[in-house]
Amino acid sequence: DKNRQIINYNQMPQNLKDATIAIEDKNFYHEGAFSGFGIIRAAFEDISHHGEVEGGSTITQQYVKNALLDPTDHTFTRKIKELILSLEIEQLYNKDDILKLYLNEIPYGSEAYGVEAACRTFFPSDQQGAPTCAQNLTLSQSATLAAMENLPTYYSPYGDNIDELASRQNLVLDEMVKQKMISQKQADAADIPLSTTTTTQLVPILSLSTTPQVVTATGPYPQFALYAEEYLEGKYGANTVQNGGLKVITTLDITKQNMMQQTVSDDPQGIADVRRNGGSNVAMVTADPNTGQVLAMLGSYDPNADPFNVALASRQPGSSFKPFMYATLFSMNKNGCTTPSTTYCPTYGPGSTLYDVKTDFGGGYVPKDYSGTFSGVQSIRTALGNSLNIPAVKGLYIAGIQNSINTAHALGITTLNDPDPEDTYGLSLVLGSGGVKLADMVNGYESFDNGGLHYAATPILKVTDPHNHVLEDNSKPTAKRVLDPQVAYLINNILSDNQAREMEFGLNSPLHIAGRTVAAKTGTTQEYNDAWTMGYSKTLVTGVWVGNNDDSPMDAEAVDIAAPIWHDYMAGFYDPVTKQQVPGILAESGEPTTDTWTAPPGIQTLTLDAYTGGPVTSHTRLKRTDIFPSWYKIPNRCTMTAEIPSTDPSYDNWETGVEPLAARYGYSSSPDSSCTAIGTAAQSSQPSVQLSVTGADTDTLNITATVTSGSAPANQLTIYDNDQAIATPTINGSITYSFSYNPATNGSHVIKAVVSDSSGNTAQNEYTITVANAGTPSGQ
Repeated sequence: DKNRQIINYNQMPQNLKDATIAIEDKNFYHEGAFSGFGIIRAAFEDISHHGEVEGGSTITQQYVKNALLDPTDHTFTRKIKELILSLEIEQLYNKDDILKLYLNEIPYGSEAYGVEAACRTFFPSDQQGAPTCAQNLTLSQSATLAAMENLPTYYSPYGDNIDELASRQNLVLDEMVKQKMISQKQADAADIPLSTTTTTQLVPILSLSTTPQVVTATGPYPQFALYAEEYLEGKYGANTVQNGGLKVITTLDITKQNMMQQTVSDDPQGIADVRRNGGSNVAMVTADPNTGQVLAMLGSYDPNADPFNVALASRQPGSSFKPFMYATLFSMNKNGCTTPSTTYCPTYGPGSTLYDVKTDFGGGYVPKDYSGTFSGVQSIRTALGNSLNIPAVKGLYIAGIQNSINTAHALGITTLNDPDPEDTYGLSLVLGSGGVKLADMVNGYESFDNGGLHYAATPILKVTDPHNHVLEDNSKPTAKRVLDPQVAYLINNILSDNQAREMEFGLNSPLHIAGRTVAAKTGTTQEYNDAWTMGYSKTLVTGVWVGNNDDSPMDAEAVDIAAPIWHDYMAGFYDPVTKQQVPGILAESGEPTTDTWTAPPGIQTLTLDAYTGGPVTSHTRLKRTDIFPSWYKIPNRCTMTAEIPSTDPSYDNWETGVEPLAARYGYSSSPDSSCTAIGTAAQSSQPSVQLSVTGADTDTLNITATVTSGSAPANQLTIYDNDQAIATPTINGSITYSFSYNPATNGSHVIKAVVSDSSGNTAQNEYTITVANAGTPSGQ
């Protein structure tokens, strides 16, 4: 039942044999059936990791596992069977015969088992009339096949990890040099350049077939299938996935997948419009924000003609990265400043003022907005809504590059791992200078959508082994709190505000779906190489990428070529006339007819001076009313001046741009800390709360909340465990409140304390702790 063609040992090229031995078992011809130290280590790893780690095995053992035993069995008994059978194989066959058995047995991916099937699948031109294809494999091809053995789907030449395949192929050649199988000159001539990142680049280097020549039937959704297969191989090992008889139920929603393909293929604003604007490919991903389940994936416009899955490739996201930075900015000083005595302890919200003026950020970096003009005084709401670049770069400077990357990582971004992000990405990170994956971006936006909870992305719903044991069930996954609910709500509120983006996009852009609440953000790289649209309703997140596989530029920005595809796909789930879901389309996911986000506790509405960002005074010319997080404090400033303190080394550069703007509106631009506020807008003193949690290694947590009143006495305190109230003591003023708490479940718990006073001011603090012994009586 497998695509396999048995060939003799002498029909296998020596380079292939050497490459396999070099990377898999360098002592193959000099040891017995198993390596003593290696097998002890492998036995422990197999049992403790349920087969996720397969190390220390000899070629003989690997053959036994592949051909003679159940690869899903990771018990110690199976390991003993493996040892016995390996010893018997070594007694019955010589080493050459064992290597022949192994090379005829192992899977190379794309449904090819054994080297001859692999050669015909990947390098069919090597046949050239020879009795076997494998006889004509070059050193470079042989090293590539040897590199693929460990994780054939992950290292597939038609997958998304071509750079990793190149690195591993180079490693195989290096090992062959070390073991004196080839010379360094031969290795240098055969290696894949490490700059190789796409299948298209790999084709001429290896004489690779542009698509795998698979002789068995393939499924209708090959890119999603490969994505799921790679996920499984990374978790359970290639042998288990290829030969283990697993029953796998994926998260693929065929209705959504077909609608996705139809939108790209048939829509007048789909691939035809993309091609008119210099693009050639479209990738899309849809996921459920309440589970992390990937519901549909289109890695390229035509997976049969172009197997490269752009949805899993690293591409520059343009301005679609900005929400990660603004979420970091909104989270600043949530629990107060680390140095209480500092005079610079800024907090931010959608109504905070940023100045969109010409600014030199040092080193000659002077970014511009898309329009090429400057928009002057802006709130963060309008700066993000209209995707203004200069306020975003200022925001990244204030929030911090590494802090913003940490936020992105917490929300699901797996790239941006350079050890020196300040030098590698710089402040242009917020404009999309760092490569990310579309699938990751969808996963990240899910965490905004569901109120700051993060579910790991997965294409797998359930995995069962041949013995009907459930290995994995993601129908009810566990979430991790990664953003304060207030921060997530503020991002959702801005991105769903159609009026906030009117200046750049108008009120009838493709980012707006009439009669429905959706949040959306575009991203276009500077030379129009990549165009993105990320958007979501309460229960569905979809991302669209448009571009060319070779990174060549296009002639249009995202709102013109990516956003229409996103709009038509998302609108297809909703009837704007009846305001009901389309019958049968979302029966399982249950798309609601009322899909607005509800403000969490703590969100406050404040009015401030729009020009200064400070309190309303008798000199205020324009007021701005907006929402803010509970920890926000209006800055005590009555002048239009740079957004950073005068002690900051960049202050003079920023101030140079603000001075003429301040003069235009009749405001002094010199720093002034004395403001006479009208009413209570200044919020001179708010309450605070400090939280301590101990006892993670026992069944009882000891929780202490220290409340300090501000200008008004604190009168309400609530303690939460993962947003469920667990204590509401009566308080009147400053107090220290301690109590013991027994959590019901193990895992991550976010303990949060929220305090408010008689003037309506609020503050909060939270502590994340991992519980290991929930429900276990102390001492046991």
